[in-house]
Amino acid sequence: MTDRRRTTFDGEEWTQIARTVDVSERQGFRVEIDIEHDLALFRVQGTVRAVTNVCPHKRIACLYDGIVDNGTITCPMHAWRFDLATGDNVNGGGGLRVYAVREVEGGVWVRSNDID
Repeated sequence: MTDRRRTTFDGEEWTQIARTVDVSERQGFRVEIDIEHDLALFRVQGTVRAVTNVCPHKRIACLYDGIVDNGTITCPMHAWRFDLATGDNVNGGGGLRVYAVREVEGGVWVRSNDID
């Protein structure tokens, strides 16, 4: 998705980064916005979660391809595991940036200020 729609919800500007149908249970979806914002989207028990796609261990953008289990994502390269709701590394160490997400009108939206 290269054209990104923007709109205002509750007084804040949000940007559509994917379609609702793009994000399924137990499989990640990658959204490359720009060089600074590479996101991984996951659906966990019906709720879409968005985190940075870059594992802090070796700075590799691969988390979207990791193993999703019980609300966590495991990096496919180094087996670091992160909580998708908080970004915390469950084994200790560096965590992930978490993005606020809304699903509205068939779209997945993040706060525009978080990706500008």
